[in-house]
Amino acid sequence: MPAKGQRMTVEQRQKIGAAQRHTSLPQEKRCPRCQETKPANSFRTRKPAGLVLASYCRPCEAELLREKPPKPSGRTKPCQIDGCADPARAKNLCWTHYGRLRAHGDPLAPPINYRNPLDALTARTDRNGPLPEDRPDLGQCWIWTGGNNGKYGKLGRQYAHRAAYEAAKGAIPEGLQIDHLCRNTLCVNPDHLEAVTGRTNLLRSRGFVARQAAQTHCIHGHPLSGPNLYVDNRGRRHCRECRTRRSREAAARRRAAL
Repeated sequence: MPAKGQRMTVEQRQKIGAAQRHTSLPQEKRCPRCQETKPANSFRTRKPAGLVLASYCRPCEAELLREKPPKPSGRTKPCQIDGCADPARAKNLCWTHYGRLRAHGDPLAPPINYRNPLDALTARTDRNGPLPEDRPDLGQCWIWTGGNNGKYGKLGRQYAHRAAYEAAKGAIPEGLQIDHLCRNTLCVNPDHLEAVTGRTNLLRSRGFVARQAAQTHCIHGHPLSGPNLYVDNRGRRHCRECRTRRSREAAARRRAAL
């Protein structure tokens, strides 16, 4: 081994690596707590100075941690809730109490277990939402107040608006998507939801493709229809009059350059 403060040579590193690769580990091991012989992968593997297997299997080690939880170190503060020995992770709270604070506004709020998804859908819906700007005749939106992925509400592993549609109108036909007529993606009002094809849902949106498809005139005011419409091999629409004008201007520039 090199002296303190000196780096290992390449040969020393290769020798240590070869020794670690050829170290034979036991295939089975007996746990001293439960007295059961289990495969070696049932024990937690640690690498403080090589490959070392813990003395207890994973279930027994978990029981020991529950019976004697480790004391928080000087750098880690405990959760500020009385009786909670878990380390603080966010806002001086552990992950459990911090999650309850975000979900219910109170870190001491008990977890709510709903018997079926319909109860959760009813409890997490605000029916006093705003009126749609484009379609006020549809009535107020029902805003989903539960978790979301930044755009659509999530009810477990399912989208909240799809669950609301299936609960009110039945199963969604295969190959169809749910379109929000109110253009509010957090709305779960069944009257604001409609099952349409993917193309219809795309053209009803406010994205780039929908804006281009709804365009009836070019930027110079020429109609994009009839003999003035030109469609290229990629399916894009062009103004024939503007295309002809650009070709003439390019030809004039080439003649002037000669």
